[in-house]
Order: sequence, then C-alpha cells, then structure tokens
Amino acid sequence: MSVLILAGSSRTESLNRKLQQRIADVAEADGRACYVYAAEELDAPIYNGDDEQENGVPSNTQKLATAISDATKIVIVTPEYNSSIPALLKNAIDWTTRLEQNPWVGKNVLLAGASPGRLGAMRAMTHLMVVMGAVQSWVAPMFLSCPQASAQAINNLDEEQIRAFLRQGD
Repeated sequence: MSVLILAGSSRTESLNRKLQQRIADVAEADGRACYVYAAEELDAPIYNGDDEQENGVPSNTQKLATAISDATKIVIVTPEYNSSIPALLKNAIDWTTRLEQNPWVGKNVLLAGASPGRLGAMRAMTHLMVVMGAVQSWVAPMFLSCPQASAQAINNLDEEQIRAFLRQGD
C-alpha cells in the first residue's frame, strides 16, 4: 500500500508542510510506503480552457496525475486561506481532472490540516471534502486537524491518532 501525501502550501516554513512530514514519518514508521509530494510541483497556470486548448495540460500536472494513479491512498494536507482551500491546491485538482483519465476517480482521500487558529483548518477541509466528492473520490470521514498549530504542536500530535487516521480506507 502506498500513500501519496500532498501539501497545499509552498511556503518554506509552512505548518502544513511540517504536518505533511509528520504524517509521512508516522506512516513510514508504521511500515507504509509513502511519497511526500513537494507543493512547488503543484504550481501551474490558473486553469483556463483556452490555455488548455492552446497548450494542453502542463507536464507537472501529468506527473501529479501519475503519482495519484500510482498511490493506493492520498492524504491532502491543506492550510486554511480565508476559511477555504488555497488556490494552489484547488488549481492542481482542477488541472488533473482535465486529463483523459481523471486520476481521482475511486481514490481513497484523507484530509488533514494545520492552522494557528482554533479551528485547525476544519473549514478548509470541509470545502475540500466537497471538491473531492465532485471529482469522484472517496473521502475518509475522520479529518486530522492541528488547531493552534506550531512546529511543536505538530511534533506533539499523538502517533496513535495519526495511525488511526491513516488506517481509514484500508
């Protein structure tokens, strides 16, 4: 079983990148093969049908689609931007669905997020759940949230809680 872990923030010191790595560390310690996907590799022009017709789907989007297709399970770690998901992440999802074979169909998707606020990116994950349902993924019912996030809070997340989160859809 392989786990692809995406993070929706490309900021160097992003809390969600730290959470992405924390999830990967627990998954690997639990014997799961995982691939931490660099957020920078999600970057693509804002989706526009005219651009797609003229230039096709960006090559990095095709690479992402292959990673999604090859994974048994996908964990999406999202920050919360104005109570929703970041454009980087939404745009990457939109582009991948433009391929002949939508890689999200039937995929097990787990949602996680960290935020310095009290809700721990729950609003963003709720919006993302709707998006992932629209692209025909199965979204696990339990989210992994780190409210009042800091590097220390992420490091202190209970390993058994992360393991239980990762077992969804097994």
